[in-house]
Amino acid sequence: MPRKPDKAEIFDLLFAAFLAGWFFLPLQGGPTGIGPDTFSPWNFAFAYGAATGGHGIALGLLAVWLVPAFALWRFVAVFLPVRDPRFVAADSIVNGIARIAVSALAAFVAAVPALTFADTSLWFAAQQPLTWVAAGAILAANVAAVSVFLSNLNYRDPIYQEYREFRKSTAGKDLSAKQVKGAAFLDVFFRIRSKLFFAFIGIISLILAVLSVTLLSNYRGTILKAVGDGARSQVEQASAAYRVNLGDSIAMNEYMNRQVELNAGAAFNYHDLTVYTDLKREVYLDDEEAKFGDYRAEFSTLDPSSQFPKVPALTAEAVAAWKAASLPDNRVVSLADAAAGTITYTSPIIKIDTVRKGEERIRRERLLGFSVMTFDRAVIMRPYFRTRVTVILITAFFAYVSIVLTYLVGNYIVNPLLFLRMNVRKISALLSTMIHGQNRIAASALVYNDCVTSRDEIKSLSTEINDMVSVIRGIVPYISASTLKNAEMGTSSSTKKELAFLFTDIRGFTTLCEGMKPEDVVSVLNRYLDLETEIILNNHGDVDKFVGDEMMAFFEGPNKELNACNAAMQIRHAMMEEKERREKEGLPVVSIGIGINVGPVIFGSVGARDRMDFTSIGDTVNLAARLEGANKAYGSKSLITEAVYDKVKNHYLCREIDMIAVKGKTEPVRIFEILQAAEGAKPKLVEIKTQFEKGLAAYRRGKWEVAGKYFAKNSELYQDAPSEAYEKRVRMFMRNPPPDDWDGVFRMTVK
Repeated sequence: MPRKPDKAEIFDLLFAAFLAGWFFLPLQGGPTGIGPDTFSPWNFAFAYGAATGGHGIALGLLAVWLVPAFALWRFVAVFLPVRDPRFVAADSIVNGIARIAVSALAAFVAAVPALTFADTSLWFAAQQPLTWVAAGAILAANVAAVSVFLSNLNYRDPIYQEYREFRKSTAGKDLSAKQVKGAAFLDVFFRIRSKLFFAFIGIISLILAVLSVTLLSNYRGTILKAVGDGARSQVEQASAAYRVNLGDSIAMNEYMNRQVELNAGAAFNYHDLTVYTDLKREVYLDDEEAKFGDYRAEFSTLDPSSQFPKVPALTAEAVAAWKAASLPDNRVVSLADAAAGTITYTSPIIKIDTVRKGEERIRRERLLGFSVMTFDRAVIMRPYFRTRVTVILITAFFAYVSIVLTYLVGNYIVNPLLFLRMNVRKISALLSTMIHGQNRIAASALVYNDCVTSRDEIKSLSTEINDMVSVIRGIVPYISASTLKNAEMGTSSSTKKELAFLFTDIRGFTTLCEGMKPEDVVSVLNRYLDLETEIILNNHGDVDKFVGDEMMAFFEGPNKELNACNAAMQIRHAMMEEKERREKEGLPVVSIGIGINVGPVIFGSVGARDRMDFTSIGDTVNLAARLEGANKAYGSKSLITEAVYDKVKNHYLCREIDMIAVKGKTEPVRIFEILQAAEGAKPKLVEIKTQFEKGLAAYRRGKWEVAGKYFAKNSELYQDAPSEAYEKRVRMFMRNPPPDDWDGVFRMTVK
């Protein structure tokens, strides 16, 4: 039964088949009008020699025949009965190097036409899609050959294979539940190899880019300067020739024919040299109010044997602009037209006239016309464009080589670190299982495998770790099991922080759960607490603890008060939606009370030696909890202290509820209720706030009847629960007035 080829052999055959097919593809890349524009790699050397005359270079390009030779070798190697793995095997080092070499040779052949013939962007636009696809495919083949070769180098190392298995077995164990999603993607950017890659490639790319841009910019400037200097000299000569041969059309025709001959052999051919004149009008340079007409083309290299050829005239506006630009020293003016893709050089034709002014005869400069030389920008830029293509390709080549070298250097540095991490992790995992009682405590099990073979600092670190493990292995027999199991418990620590606290409590939850199964009670409670927790986390808060249906959360940072109030209002909204949903389903509903306070607390680990917890301690926490409970007394939803109110009053519409002294405290605090976001607050809530605060002011002055009217109005019109609570207080005080030293403070006697 024939042997089934493995993955390496399948890749090898596909690679060889691709190279063989590419060798006979009809590609495009020759110069338009010079030699064959279409060629195949098999006849490229001959086509190149015919097109350029460079037979020496063409002879070297015959090396492309190594590509089919390699492909044939790989096809034959598959069927050899006896194969030397060093030379014939698909994953051998020799085959990998040969695969890289022939694909690089093919890529070079694909780039030669651009290096030789690409002198304008039109050359690239004229190429057939097949040419681009073939070039991209051969480049991808080289990248694949390099990648497979580097991968094979790694997999030849048995320690690397062990590390791969270790990495699969520990994937995700170093991450928390929140980090698992997207961890593989983010992990790439934090690896040492990635840091080395981005650092080195960034520096190399920057150096190559700066050098390329600088050299190309200087070369471009040199070309433009050289062309400009020559063009200025030629248009000045044309102006002088016209002035000398004024009226002699035969001499000017001979001059233009001579210019055509010179232009044919010039390194930078101009499009045309044209002399525009208007001899009918006498226009002098010192006449600032001179009127211009259109200047006709009298002589031009476009039709060198004719006078007044059919060339568009120079408009009066252009004449006026060029005259102004050439003054005061009658200099040559250059103009680049990006839309037309041309550069023109213009020289005025000046004739000195002697005119009579009264009794005097003065010299005046008369403008006869202009000599205009026009270049196609693409013609001027051909050497620059060709050089730019060469620089870009060479830069890309060195960038590619630097990527490969960076990977190799990264492997040399990173792989020992990865192996070191693997072995340290094995020791750590073994110790952890001992500490948690999952493995028998045995010193002989603590064996560190030092597989770092380099002679550098990493090897020294590996040796130190091996020594440390040896020390631990010597100590383990003298440490009791109970001591090891408690080794992970750290010492207690605490700090003082400024935090905002939010307490919530579900009203009516006990009634809701009557008659329900225990698992259903937990499910409903988790539903409510999940809603609250998600909102708190979304508002940059954190949940400290759950106590039954009560929750304690805290916020820190410069916007802690606002974040806490935002969370409170969103919780109220979510609970309202849940209430509406349950009402539609005919299920019992609940409400929620919220208390918020801000201030200093002690934050740290508390508890016994065997049970520690991180929490917050202080009056700030206690007051926030009391405010949550105070909602029951007022019928309110969300109560905050004055310290919180001062921070959020510009963001939320709030009303003062009372001055209270919670149980165990004599110092009163001013409390407020959050009604709605200040922006877009409903007029109804604004009216409730206004009436309530007027009633509260009268209440504190002992004006019971006035206060009662305001509270009664809120109760009747809006069914406002806090107003109803105060209405009851007013009636009580009207029957039993408070003592003369009454300070208006409500003292809570329960928690």
